[in-house]
Amino acid sequence: MRPTEINEFLQQDVIGQEEALRFVSVAIFKHFQGEPYGNLLLLGNSGTGKTTIMRAMEHLYHSKEEFAQYRTVVIMNANTLSTDEGLIDTHRLFDRLEERARQLLGPDAASDDIRIYMQHATVCIDEIDKVSGIVGGKPYVTGLNIQQALLTLIEGEKVLRDLTVTKDGVPERTSVEINTGHMLFLGAGAFETLYDQVFTRVTSPTSRVKLPTETVYEDGEVDIREVFHLRDHFKQEDLFDYGMQPQFLSRFDNALILEDLHAGILKRIFLEPRDSVFKASKNFFRKYEIDLEITDGATRKISQEASFRSRIGARALKAVWGRVIKPFEYDPFAQEQVKKVGKGYRLVIDEEVVVRNLEASVG
Repeated sequence: MRPTEINEFLQQDVIGQEEALRFVSVAIFKHFQGEPYGNLLLLGNSGTGKTTIMRAMEHLYHSKEEFAQYRTVVIMNANTLSTDEGLIDTHRLFDRLEERARQLLGPDAASDDIRIYMQHATVCIDEIDKVSGIVGGKPYVTGLNIQQALLTLIEGEKVLRDLTVTKDGVPERTSVEINTGHMLFLGAGAFETLYDQVFTRVTSPTSRVKLPTETVYEDGEVDIREVFHLRDHFKQEDLFDYGMQPQFLSRFDNALILEDLHAGILKRIFLEPRDSVFKASKNFFRKYEIDLEITDGATRKISQEASFRSRIGARALKAVWGRVIKPFEYDPFAQEQVKKVGKGYRLVIDEEVVVRNLEASVG
């Protein structure tokens, strides 16, 4: 699959983040071709789609049999590489990789198959911003050590791994060499204070940066506001100041800032993906032989309400929709909106229902 085809596939699960998906598609293509330097760093608020992108990649690997050896996908928190005593233990990563490879291959997997599945893994390091080398303005040694350990793995390290496999019904101990240079690494984190950090830099008297303005009409008054978007002013050096080591960052092809999700994107996320919130509810009500429908106005109202909670992104859709749909889930046939149609039932959620249930849940 070429990058354009990979991108089309990923877009079935990931709504929005078009720029990030193009970079991810190229990274996967390089991974398939065995080329280095496809690793990416994803920066974005909670709910902007970092984990969704990782799961979409996993779905891609399972879509065709020729991608079988790439199906080992591990998502782990960066801090789990550190013990309670602050020591760095990369064996924890390899334990997870081996566990996942064995799940995919089955109990009778040969040692070389396990090696291949581990060596071609996609490793997603979540909350990578939590291993900053600076915490509260002071050096954070554990964070620096985790960065150093990951740096070594990402640039390519040959690791000897002891495996126990079953041969002719008898457990057998063997060793395999795993080259981490064949793995694809994705780092992801919210980098919550990065916005303020970059804003301070851009608006300082010495920056010479003039922010664009927009005219806003509110309550009959005209207000001229400066416009600041992190992605427009972000520089790689900002991550150095955040506490990420230059040598560590150099192992990633690109650092990408994911866009906050506006109401229009949230509306599509609510309806379109195969595992969307709305489709999950449709499946639930089918158990009652109820066909669930929703009007465009209701969808727009839910998306707008979710957009007010930009700090949790798409996760806000579940919270808002839960307040709307819970009374129907609890006792659907007690609700007047559930109508008998033929051999089954029909439930239409309109804007009036959304407004009433949201207000009732607040009250």
